[in-house]
Amino acid sequence: MIKLVPFNECYKEVYNLYNDIPKEEVGSINHFYGLSRGDYLTNCKEYLKDIDTKRYILFDNDNPVGELGIRTTINDYWVNKGSQIYYKIRLSQRNKGYGNLILKFGLMEARKLGFKKIRINCNDNNIASKKVIQNNGGILDIASYPTEEGTSSSYVITL
Repeated sequence: MIKLVPFNECYKEVYNLYNDIPKEEVGSINHFYGLSRGDYLTNCKEYLKDIDTKRYILFDNDNPVGELGIRTTINDYWVNKGSQIYYKIRLSQRNKGYGNLILKFGLMEARKLGFKKIRINCNDNNIASKKVIQNNGGILDIASYPTEEGTSSSYVITL
């Protein structure tokens, strides 16, 4: 059974997930990578205080396969350029369709939160993520803007 579980309900169970997601990858930082279990739990308490982002873990049966975040405090930056939603799939579970599933579930959650559309950005070199975004209705809005890692593009998904 595949399900999306709020991070605050399962964070104690998913320590190993974060050690199977690279520390830095195409504009994303995994703040839990390489931490001891004790440091991980301490940092989770800070993570849980962030009221501007709702976080979820995608499970396939009892196996955590990825993290999803939806930014809920929206300002002009998030509406016009920033990514309002993000996801990370653990290395051992990539290329199995989980990216499509986590974004699909994330869009359903965003709709429940009252969003009418979502902006999502993707590094231009991340072909797999581009396909996931397009498969979930992403329409190119801003093409190839410069970033520290090269260039990224911004897509809009109408909910």
